[in-house]
Amino acid sequence: MIPRYLPPVYSPIRLPALLRAASRTSTFAGKASRQAIAEALARRFGSHAVALTDSGTSALVLALRLAVGAGGTVAFPGYACIDLAAAARFAGVRVRLYDIDPETLSPDLESVARTLERGASAIVVAHLYGYPSDVPAVSDVASRYGTTVIEDAAQGAGGTLGGTSLGAFGPLSVLSFGRGKGTTGGGGGALMATSADWLERIAATAVKLQPHSHGFREIGGAAAQWLFGRPELYALPSAIPSLRLGDMVYHEAHEPAELSAGAAALVRSALGLDKAELSARRRNGAALLEAIDGSDVLPIRVIDGGTAGLLRFPVLSVNREPDSRLGVLRGYPLTLAEQVELRPSLCDEEGEQSGSLELRRSLFTLPTHSLLTVTDLSSLQAWLRAK
Repeated sequence: MIPRYLPPVYSPIRLPALLRAASRTSTFAGKASRQAIAEALARRFGSHAVALTDSGTSALVLALRLAVGAGGTVAFPGYACIDLAAAARFAGVRVRLYDIDPETLSPDLESVARTLERGASAIVVAHLYGYPSDVPAVSDVASRYGTTVIEDAAQGAGGTLGGTSLGAFGPLSVLSFGRGKGTTGGGGGALMATSADWLERIAATAVKLQPHSHGFREIGGAAAQWLFGRPELYALPSAIPSLRLGDMVYHEAHEPAELSAGAAALVRSALGLDKAELSARRRNGAALLEAIDGSDVLPIRVIDGGTAGLLRFPVLSVNREPDSRLGVLRGYPLTLAEQVELRPSLCDEEGEQSGSLELRRSLFTLPTHSLLTVTDLSSLQAWLRAK
């Protein structure tokens, strides 16, 4: 009998959507799907223009090219997804790092000011696990230095700040439709202009993107996720070391390409499923929060005015151990300053960041998705309560 393993994250996919996507890989169908996605994003985020790409990393590469340019400098959070490093290297930009508040996952504004004072054409602000970062406050600081804000909402997952969707603050915003995100196409991303100032440049960039594929690879990946991403079968791919599921693996970026027709068809369908999944994540997140009794586990606090998308449920603890069968994993194993691949791009004066190091040492994340049963929730609550 296959043991029950909880996948750390889950993006809703339906079999009929997979079958439809397989029949909508033509150039004409892809154009129609991409147009429908652009219209949906405009309604949700107020975007003035959008470039739909083959990955979130590609979308960030485009943002860095537009806002920074090769040889320019960008400010990154000290604790973030390694894909930021891949995008920076491919875009040929230099990187400064600012610190993160470990209690909220939001930028440390004093660190942001110190970093921008040393010079940066743009600053990337990321929302980890659907927890809102204070983009408006960072924008206020950035305006003093003439720095463009790039909002990385790849993990925004339905979170809000002041009633506004994460990804709508910009003026440039990046989304990801990769596996495990709030909305998936088996791959893909988007660069949005939420400010009219960038409309023409984003529109011109979108026109230049070349087709990458018809999307059969993305459809195949999404089909594998649909089948093996359920707890009854997840133990099978988890047992294959080469897949490195749950690990943070560095992948080189490549020349950005257009969102494939197959992936676009999947994203178009998934946009109608994410609200129900968000509701399930929030219900489960509330149940997990209630289980924390003030022992050695501290929940991440949502900043004032925010609601979390809860792609994962993050907590801090120095005494716990991960449990792969429950989908309980450590956070990113390294800060960006510690990533070997990024070191050639770092500015020389980058120093230690205590908040980022604290997150590297003590951050754990728990699953929140709709595949959790009552028994699964009880097991996760027991992990939180354990002394």
